[in-house]
Amino acid sequence: MSLSQIKEIYGCRCIIGFSFSSKEQGRSIGYINNLINIKSAFNTEVFPVIDGQQRENFLNIIKRVKTPYFLFWEHDWNLLETFSLKKVIKAMNKYKFINTIYFNKRPNIMKPYPCGDFILKPEPRVTEIPLLKTSKWSNNPNVTDIRVWKDWWYKEVISAPLDTSNPRKQIEPVLHYHYIHDIQTMGFDAAHAKWGMFSYGTMNNNRMVEHMDGSKRY
Repeated sequence: MSLSQIKEIYGCRCIIGFSFSSKEQGRSIGYINNLINIKSAFNTEVFPVIDGQQRENFLNIIKRVKTPYFLFWEHDWNLLETFSLKKVIKAMNKYKFINTIYFNKRPNIMKPYPCGDFILKPEPRVTEIPLLKTSKWSNNPNVTDIRVWKDWWYKEVISAPLDTSNPRKQIEPVLHYHYIHDIQTMGFDAAHAKWGMFSYGTMNNNRMVEHMDGSKRY
């Protein structure tokens, strides 16, 4: 498990969320019990959603966060490069314009639109950790200030039409394209000041995580 490499989260509350079909409830209950019985360094809590899609599952977790920040990490991501979580939190405490810090699945190189990182700019105001301003919003591994979810993003997502044709993509399209719209209408600097999205590292840094979903995408 890649998260075990981040020693600073040992002892932290770990919220696990997933959705399952009521038609497979017996098997799912067994899976839930296995998760609850995991003997690990984490204080594991499991919150299943019956017959829910990605949006219900994700928002069910967000509502249960009790700390100022949370580390979001889906089950099929592997950490390739370690980082100091304490330094990340210290920077977010000091610089309130930081809402999210991503750990990229691609090298820190600008890609053509519609890739998320079609704009990357160094952030000179933060000296404690290396950061780049980014044009992306995604569910890739990240640390986020819970305030931005509770004060803003939660309302955006819950009020958006549910795309039943793509049940696995119920969060990213809503917020990513809202951010893109702001970039197009306000300009990147003004939109970024509103959204506060950052990628960890400097320009040309190697990727920090890899997606283990078998699709060979990274």
